[in-house]
Amino acid sequence: MNRYLNIAVPILLFLFLMTMLPYLPGMEFDVRTGFQAWAIYIHQNGLRNAYGATDYMPVYQYILWLFGKIMGTDQGIADHISMLRCFTLLFDFAGIWYVYKWIDKKVAFFALLVVSMLNVGYVYDSIIWGQVDGILSALVFMSIYYGYKQNNLLSTIFLVIAFNFKIQSIVIVPMWGLLFLSNIKREQKLATLFVPVLATIAVQVMLLVPFTRGNFGLHQIYAIATDSFGKFHSVSIKASNMWHWLVKGYLIYADDTKPWLLGLSYKTAGLLLFFGTSFFALLPMMLLLYKRWKTGNEMYRPGRETIWLTCAVLYLLFYFVNTEIHERYCQPAFIFITAYAFYTGRFASYAVFSIMYFLTLEVSMQHFHLPNYETLIFDFKFLAALTAFVLADLSYKLYKCYRAVPDAAAPVT
Repeated sequence: MNRYLNIAVPILLFLFLMTMLPYLPGMEFDVRTGFQAWAIYIHQNGLRNAYGATDYMPVYQYILWLFGKIMGTDQGIADHISMLRCFTLLFDFAGIWYVYKWIDKKVAFFALLVVSMLNVGYVYDSIIWGQVDGILSALVFMSIYYGYKQNNLLSTIFLVIAFNFKIQSIVIVPMWGLLFLSNIKREQKLATLFVPVLATIAVQVMLLVPFTRGNFGLHQIYAIATDSFGKFHSVSIKASNMWHWLVKGYLIYADDTKPWLLGLSYKTAGLLLFFGTSFFALLPMMLLLYKRWKTGNEMYRPGRETIWLTCAVLYLLFYFVNTEIHERYCQPAFIFITAYAFYTGRFASYAVFSIMYFLTLEVSMQHFHLPNYETLIFDFKFLAALTAFVLADLSYKLYKCYRAVPDAAAPVT
């Protein structure tokens, strides 16, 4: 029975959500000023000249180009721009499918999908806002999934695609690297290690080739990639993070390049704090890798819970302590929290994160036109406290998972 439901329910749910999209205008600036204008420009000038108008990485240019081809005309693009979200929905569904696979199908796919799609916090970014962070989340999750499955080739390919979609995928690179090293066996031939490297180069070249024939060249892509680290000099761009406790006023107008503490700027202090706390988030993985190589005991391999928690904590730290962070930048953490919650049955952080993320996006967009945006539940200090709770809870669980490993894996003598 579940087999048929796993096929029928996703199809019907996807079709239902498609019928809802025309009634959800999305964030005007992102959907109309951004994606619609870009899609029309690409339709008029070709994919190779996309960077005459857009400032996203290459992968989304392909999606905009394909959408224009499907719509056929500029007017068709404008009239049906809400349907562009179908591409993001496909990735949302694919991400949940990978969660279903990674949790060993403990929960039926249709049930997992329905719960996720009914969770307004989970779908707000994709369906209501009209943004594309769900695509990044799915790609990052797939990369780490294949790393866990000891498939360095597919893990690397998905990471390259993710990086060419959004620069924020770089947050997961240390975790990907540790999994890559963990998958290397002592007797493995050196030549096999170069296959993922060659695949990386091949995929990267294929993604960039169309743009080499345009009027703007690859330097525009390079500029977008590098400028993304300092495009907005705001202490916080409506992210529910610690800076709302430390800095007064409307933080989107607070310059993060100004001195703050011990002569350090807000931005530098945030980056130092991120690198420092990320080290402790990655420490369990690093210790497990060290013990495996030292003892030769394959049991010192990180479990899926350790991996999910580490990835979620990394993205939450990126969101919580850095400056220049948008309200949506913690989205990749959501899919890892989802996997952990449905596999273990521990839903506290999942519930709190869902509430925090919904309230953060809603106070930023105000889609529902609620009368109480000035109350406590929409106050960024309160929302930052919810983020801190999730971060603390997941960090505690991460180290608890690590402490359980040596009990099950005695060193080889």
